[in-house]
Amino acid sequence: MLPDNIRTIHVETFENNIDITKEVGAKDKYEVYRPNLEVDLRDAMVNRVFLDGNLKTADMSSADAVLEGRITQYRKDPLRYQNEIVQEYRISIICDVKLISRKDSAVLFEEEGIAGDATYFTTGTLQKTETSALSDAMSDLARRIINKIVENW
Repeated sequence: MLPDNIRTIHVETFENNIDITKEVGAKDKYEVYRPNLEVDLRDAMVNRVFLDGNLKTADMSSADAVLEGRITQYRKDPLRYQNEIVQEYRISIICDVKLISRKDSAVLFEEEGIAGDATYFTTGTLQKTETSALSDAMSDLARRIINKIVENW
């Protein structure tokens, strides 16, 4: 059960801390960068808070708690090949998050390395765009974060 004094939450735009200069592997030399990833993730978080119904969103000045986060990785990993052509990818977004009480600045929840992911096919009847799969991965990440926050209380 949620503490009585925490009913509203303000979701900050997450910091994008992806180091795009760091080499990650032989096939994909550098981290993937997506413009506005942090804004889209914030929107997914706000939508999840609304759908979950345990908390309500509020602006910074009236919220009981503030959710902050950092995007640490955006990965696009090949899963399935056919004739050396990638047929399926997994997109993963990894974040560190912290929920802070506005009343006393106490950390109510903190976790590093929370991941949301989605897979997509590049061909065939199940074909999806990377953008569509990214949206699914952000929704998955938002669901995992909000569920952990609500269930940990």
